[in-house]
Amino acid sequence: MLNAFWWLITAEAVGLAAFPLAYFLFPRLKDRGYSVSKPLGILFVAYASWILSLLHILPSVRITIIALLLVMGVASAWYAYRHRRDMVDFVRAEWRAIAVAEAVFLAFFIGWAIFRAFDPFINHTEQPMDFAFFNAVINSQLGSPEDPWLRGESVSYYYFGYWMMGLLSQLTGVASQVSFNLSLALIPAMSAMGLFGIVYNLVRSDAGRRSYAYAGGIAAALFMGIVANLEGVLEFMRANGIGSAGFWDWVRIDGLSSELPTVAESWRPEEFWWWFRSTRIINTFDGDVGIDYTIQEFPFFSFILGDLHPHVMAIPFAILFMAFAFNFLKSPIHDWRNLNPRTYITLFVTGLALGGLAFTNMWDFPTYATLFLGIAALKTYRARGGGLSTLARGVIPVGALVIGTAVLLFLPYYLTFRASVTGIGAVETATRPVHFLLIWSLFFVAVTPFLLTTFWRSTVGEDWRRVSIFALLIAFSPWLVWAVVSLFGGGGLGDVIGRFFKILPLALLIAIGVYNAMWLMKQEGPSGRLFATVLAVLGVFLILGPELLYIRDSFDSRMNTIFKLYYQSWILLAAASGFAIYYWRSLRISLLGWRRSLTTLWAAAFAFLLLGSLYYPPAAGVSKSELTLENATLDGLSFVRRNPRMEAEHAAINYVKENVGRDSAVLEAVGEWFDWGLVSRSTGVPTILNWPGHEMQWRGGSESFEGRESDVERIYMTTDAVEAKNLLAKYDVDYVYIGPREREKYGLEGLDKFESFMEPVFNRDDVIIYRLKQQ
Repeated sequence: MLNAFWWLITAEAVGLAAFPLAYFLFPRLKDRGYSVSKPLGILFVAYASWILSLLHILPSVRITIIALLLVMGVASAWYAYRHRRDMVDFVRAEWRAIAVAEAVFLAFFIGWAIFRAFDPFINHTEQPMDFAFFNAVINSQLGSPEDPWLRGESVSYYYFGYWMMGLLSQLTGVASQVSFNLSLALIPAMSAMGLFGIVYNLVRSDAGRRSYAYAGGIAAALFMGIVANLEGVLEFMRANGIGSAGFWDWVRIDGLSSELPTVAESWRPEEFWWWFRSTRIINTFDGDVGIDYTIQEFPFFSFILGDLHPHVMAIPFAILFMAFAFNFLKSPIHDWRNLNPRTYITLFVTGLALGGLAFTNMWDFPTYATLFLGIAALKTYRARGGGLSTLARGVIPVGALVIGTAVLLFLPYYLTFRASVTGIGAVETATRPVHFLLIWSLFFVAVTPFLLTTFWRSTVGEDWRRVSIFALLIAFSPWLVWAVVSLFGGGGLGDVIGRFFKILPLALLIAIGVYNAMWLMKQEGPSGRLFATVLAVLGVFLILGPELLYIRDSFDSRMNTIFKLYYQSWILLAAASGFAIYYWRSLRISLLGWRRSLTTLWAAAFAFLLLGSLYYPPAAGVSKSELTLENATLDGLSFVRRNPRMEAEHAAINYVKENVGRDSAVLEAVGEWFDWGLVSRSTGVPTILNWPGHEMQWRGGSESFEGRESDVERIYMTTDAVEAKNLLAKYDVDYVYIGPREREKYGLEGLDKFESFMEPVFNRDDVIIYRLKQQ
């Protein structure tokens, strides 16, 4: 666990080195950005190393990264020295908040590091893909990283998250198969600390007690990183023989029925990967055929699954941008004729944070750009009124500055990125209410009373009609678009009306939230309650959206839209729910009679749902972990090393890591999933082609690798050495790997030819690695 300790110390050092800069950038936050200083520091150093590498100014190697970290540290030290008295006063005033934030970080980091030690193997779902990109960015020195599964082509994926985690791997010197797992501990830790800080700042902004701020912040961290949906309750019921056949037919979750061979003798279900069903809830069946297959991941599931995907790596950086958005809300309205340098610098770094977030996970870009533009609109509304032209004049300049900066700073990436998005489609099948409630009951029980209470306590202003119309237009705009698309696509008026009533509760809640936000901004000004309201409204809007419209991509269904937007909504509603807990507690003190009883009833309902949602985490965690205390490890390749049939492959991987140059490539058999692409993904050394189905998704088609799979087959199977040599030269490949997969797929007849023009540099058991003979 020494690697984990060194990784932890490095993360803390990066955060401390960045904190004085955060102190400068977040003057409106009570914690001055301390809770997000770690992702801020990583973002600064990672962007500098990326752009310098891309422009061929400095290679992205360990010495460069250390130098960039020192530059950031020197800048921070200079600022800290210049403002030492203010910073000392801040630490004296907020040391308890800093201590609690660090305690949250350590608890999550240590907890997830321990879990990863019991479940370290990088060998299932899309972990191999993540590991391939992770190693590719670590290997990359100058220019864009080369796709390890498509020799000669750059990675066509949003890879900045891998770059940031790979930067820490290079900085610490920890092997990638270990740092991969440590990244999966660091991400939830930074996310929990950041969300704690967001809610702490919201509560303290509204003059809430410190104890309430701590409680709300910790609750938000738990809602984000520990709490699950309620599908786990159904798993418990089924494992214990609870529920009739009719009940399970009504619930109708794929794989979850009353047919169970034996009742579980354990406190948890014993089916293989039963916990995976919690993310495959939404579906509608026509007989036995699912016609609305979707994915609904949530952070805890992602953390135990162990896929280092962009939507997971983006969480702490999305929360970092939330901090910038709240700081922007609390800042004075901008007078563009009299802006000071600090304002320009802050807006520039806000753009950097938004651009880095988009490069990490492109799906987050429109959501958090909308958050920023919404805040800008509210600020303009308070200062100048609510006419559309007035709002546009206030929003467009600052929005263009931040969003333009976000695009320009990462323009080299956008110029080469090829997305598989082809348009927007209309959703035909809406989510069944029972499935919706299984996923969202806990958060809606938290935020709905919060929004309704604010609405009830609001007063009627002089422009209430205009505000109401505006709120209703925002809330029902997705339905209006859907209705037009549906009617022009041959849908009937009955379908349009029926869908209206299905989405009516969500749309009304959004309208109430928008009204609340505008009323709060006009009456109270920027506040924590206002920002929590905005987060809640945006979170509910992301849930409403895919009930009507979806992004057309290679899947041509709403599966991916539900997946990505629900994930963002979970983070936003976790923050809003943490504030709602504080709001309930602070409001309850002044209530008497039936109102107080009503809040008690609400608390009981929430506690009941929370208890149900907390069954899944320990049950799923224990079920997913594969190792015992005696053989726990953070080595993600230990599944290869410990398998007697793969010992030679493990040694071969180590040989490639230590001896094959950065400009070389290694040929291996083409396949999809499981052990295919084992050498290239474990080393980052590219191969001609692998995982072609995924390459097609990333590149929107197969044009860029047409014919490669047949060329690989020909290299292995032909008995003509000249033909094989020419094909290797075509792709600039100088190593050939022959192991059990190659022999099984391509046979033995064509393997002897490699001896004629290549030399064996590794030979153990059933694995041989050939290298082209030096001329």
